[in-house]
Amino acid sequence: MSGWRSILTAARVENKAFKQAWAAPRASQRMLLSDILQTNAETEFGRQHRFAAIDSFEEFRARVPIRTYDHLQPWFDRVTAGEPSVLTREPVIAFEETGGSRSGGKLIPYTASSLRGFRAAVLPWLADLAERRPAAFEGRAYVAISPIARQPRIIGGIPVGLPNEGAYLGPELVTAFMQMLAVPPSVAALMDVDQWRFATLAHLLAAADLTIISVWSPTFLSALLDAIPGLAEALVRAIHDGAVGVAADPARAREVDAALARHPIDTERLWPRLDTLSAWADGVSRPYARRLAQMLPHAFLQPKGLLATESAVTTPRSASWPVPALRSAFLEFIDEAGRSLLCDELQAGETYRVALTSPGGLYRYDLGDRLRCHGFDGPSPLLEFVGREVVSDLVGEKLHEDFISEALSAIDCAACLAPRAAATPFYELLVDAGHGGNVQTMATLVDTLLCANPQYAYARRIGQLGPVALRPLERLIERHTRAEALRGRRLADIKPPILVDDARTYAALTNQVDNESSDFRTPSLVA
Repeated sequence: MSGWRSILTAARVENKAFKQAWAAPRASQRMLLSDILQTNAETEFGRQHRFAAIDSFEEFRARVPIRTYDHLQPWFDRVTAGEPSVLTREPVIAFEETGGSRSGGKLIPYTASSLRGFRAAVLPWLADLAERRPAAFEGRAYVAISPIARQPRIIGGIPVGLPNEGAYLGPELVTAFMQMLAVPPSVAALMDVDQWRFATLAHLLAAADLTIISVWSPTFLSALLDAIPGLAEALVRAIHDGAVGVAADPARAREVDAALARHPIDTERLWPRLDTLSAWADGVSRPYARRLAQMLPHAFLQPKGLLATESAVTTPRSASWPVPALRSAFLEFIDEAGRSLLCDELQAGETYRVALTSPGGLYRYDLGDRLRCHGFDGPSPLLEFVGREVVSDLVGEKLHEDFISEALSAIDCAACLAPRAAATPFYELLVDAGHGGNVQTMATLVDTLLCANPQYAYARRIGQLGPVALRPLERLIERHTRAEALRGRRLADIKPPILVDDARTYAALTNQVDNESSDFRTPSLVA
């Protein structure tokens, strides 16, 4: 198809440059950092930190401290107020809201250079995938373009949000990208979630030539698939007669009807050419990705790399763990002792926190994500996303999100953990009440697994912490999705909950009245 030809031609060029950087990671990162500092030396931030005088990694570290979003917010506030040359010489062309922070409301500025940084990670992924899974590019794609959940906004004369996911590929590829979509971009403009969901499913079910699906959160896609049985008759009729932009196709309608009559739905009959499914599948998303793979068993599931709102950090490779996105951002890896290391200094088996410096004006930005090194492919490390740098610490136990995620992966249902500050503090295990298994044993199992943390085990042994308590909740993921959407999160970006340690989210999950008092029209996101 001509659209894919244009995209993959550009992808091979980017992949060649990516491989060159991969072969010499330290030199590549030095060159990128030098370019970022020279370009932005005359910004307010650059002058304050004397970018023009920096000529080494060590001097950069000495002049610029690692900062969180909160530390950088005064600078971001000046950008959102419309002040030029604060963080970058380039103009800001868009803001994007972070999707991973529980506090929300954090705006990240995008420039043309920062978007090229995303392109430098996304296109090499497509080129590598095309080499190993060419059938994925022989039909159309479903790429999650978020529906409602936030209204269009302008801040300081700058739009919040990119027009479409094609912007990450570069402006010259947007038209080609649009040609390959099974669900047209117009569906994303529907402001009613029920209408959006029905139209999305109608287009997907009509697409017998669907060959690749790329979404962020696996729960986003599984929720769509879960909604099909309740809409089956209407969806088949829409395909048969033609509706919501779908061309009338009685033959396809009969094929879809036969596939939907099976239990479970025969997804291979629906999409016989579906080759590849790309989604978050590490860290907190692992159990949800497993379920999605069970729903689409004939497709190859490829975990996404770490593509944060702020920057690309790793790029997936089909034959290994993801590798650093060396041409997207200058990356530092902070070990448990607080030392900053470059990617060629990592140790296999160790876990690191990521700080990045990007062409978009983020300087030694503490991303809050943790990566585990699985060894090296040549001089470049192989990296797995394991979770956020989130610590729950009721009595000194210091439970990291990746540790909690691993414990929860032992139970086969949607679940999350909530620290409860009672007279005797304890953790509450929130599980989906619709799970068919024996939920009563889950709390005991999770408590046992958490005892692998010596501090947690000690606190339990001396009575500082009570045992994990079970709390089944109806439609756990739906409640969480509703709460996050009401905060302005895009549906496709919402990650499954893993550690619920803020009162607002806990109330949204556990208080039925609060959840249903809003006029936000939520789809049936889980069966």
